Amino acid sequence: MAVLSFHSLKALANQFDGHVYQDSLDDSLLVNDVLHSCWHRYAWTHGKREIKFIETITGALPIVVQIYPAF
Repeated sequence: MAVLSFHSLKALANQFDGHVYQDSLDDSLLVNDVLHSCWHRYAWTHGKREIKFIETITGALPIVVQIYPAF
C-alpha cells in the first residue's frame, strides 16, 4: 500500500527509490515502488502544500521526466 501524503519531493523520493518523475501530460508525480513491482501516482494539492496519493499503476507508463533529484 502506498503512503497517502508527503510534504515535499524529497520526502516522497526518500520513501521509494530516490527518484521522482513527472508525467508529461498532466504534471502528476510518479515513483517506482521496487519492493512491490509497481508505480504510484501522486499529485500536488492546490497551492502545492502537500503531495497526495492518486493511484497505483501496474501497466504501461506514460512519458515521464525525472524531476527529483535535479540533474
